[in-house]
Amino acid sequence: MKSWFKKIGQKLYGKKPADKTLKPEEKKAPLKEKLSTTAYTEDKPSPVEDTPVTAKVIDKPTPVEDTPVATKVTDKPTPVEEKSKVSWFNKLGENFKRTSSGIKKAIFAKKINNDDLDYLEEAFLMSDLGVTFTDQLLSELKSKRIETGNLRNEVMKFLESQFNENKHEFIFSNTSQPQIILMFGVNGSGKTTTLAKLAGKAKEKKLSLSIVAADTFRAAAVEQLLEWGKRLNLDVFTGYQNEDPSSVVFKAHKQAIEKKTDVLLIDTAGRLHNKTELMEELKKIVRTIQKNDPKGPHHKLLVLDSTIGQNTYSQLEAFNSSIGITGVIMTKLDSSSKGGSLIGISKKYKTPIHFIGVGEKIDDLIDFNAKDFINALIGNDFGEKDESLH
Repeated sequence: MKSWFKKIGQKLYGKKPADKTLKPEEKKAPLKEKLSTTAYTEDKPSPVEDTPVTAKVIDKPTPVEDTPVATKVTDKPTPVEEKSKVSWFNKLGENFKRTSSGIKKAIFAKKINNDDLDYLEEAFLMSDLGVTFTDQLLSELKSKRIETGNLRNEVMKFLESQFNENKHEFIFSNTSQPQIILMFGVNGSGKTTTLAKLAGKAKEKKLSLSIVAADTFRAAAVEQLLEWGKRLNLDVFTGYQNEDPSSVVFKAHKQAIEKKTDVLLIDTAGRLHNKTELMEELKKIVRTIQKNDPKGPHHKLLVLDSTIGQNTYSQLEAFNSSIGITGVIMTKLDSSSKGGSLIGISKKYKTPIHFIGVGEKIDDLIDFNAKDFINALIGNDFGEKDESLH
């Protein structure tokens, strides 16, 4: 785990490890260039065969025997390994990285004094953690006798504990046929794209699924889902333009029951949380689902744009009071999100965070892991550990 954190640090702070691979060959200047190109370009053996002076090669066999080309290539598989180890941390937005950098400078302090705590307070407030949780954290840190150099561990423990009350893992199940997942959120939160990514995850688990395009008033939303359906080779159930969304959901649900579909993913229209008529429409969809399955929908997922910071709280409160929320998906952490609001969502509202979105690609929906998230937020194991305020 530490090795890929190190790679993130190199990207954030511009530090590169010293290249020790070619040092043994520094003394062999004439052959240096040819050996290095051969080592990195396997399909280009011409530099070795292209040696025009045959007599010199025979007279001086030591460079040939001494050439560690094969061992150097096998010794340095990093270009291949890096591709498989590319972390979602690399996709986090610049604001998140600045937040991480600011917090890191405070928690790596070698001495703990009021100036350090003030700096830490500012860093957490800037991260959208919020005044309440920032004050709570600082008062807890002040009440402890923190040993020199142990501030980082205390901050880590406190922040991780804020996520402990919720089970964040999302589990696809075929115990109910279908397992109904209702997705909703305000306009522009990335709801439709997120639904497609979630469909991709279900497909990876070999589950049969159907997508319901219940945003009947926006033709572009239906077209977007149909395009995703083609890419993923999935069925998309659509109604006619301006049809009652509840009617579309009812028919799609009936069909899914008949076909014994494992998962039914329902996309709804983006709606402002303070528009009463739109929230009533969402309630109607829930009641319609319950006509065919009294326990449905089994998941009611709110998609939140993480770039709006603590404004996510008001959206969460409104949707939760209207239809209830079983979990949230935070999108756009690759954009201008600072990340701190996720702590408030988990702690204050006791709401699981199932996934975070870090890009537009189908595999850019990441299972939320509290420890990994806190590692990213506080810059733990990024770059060198001696960076501090002093």
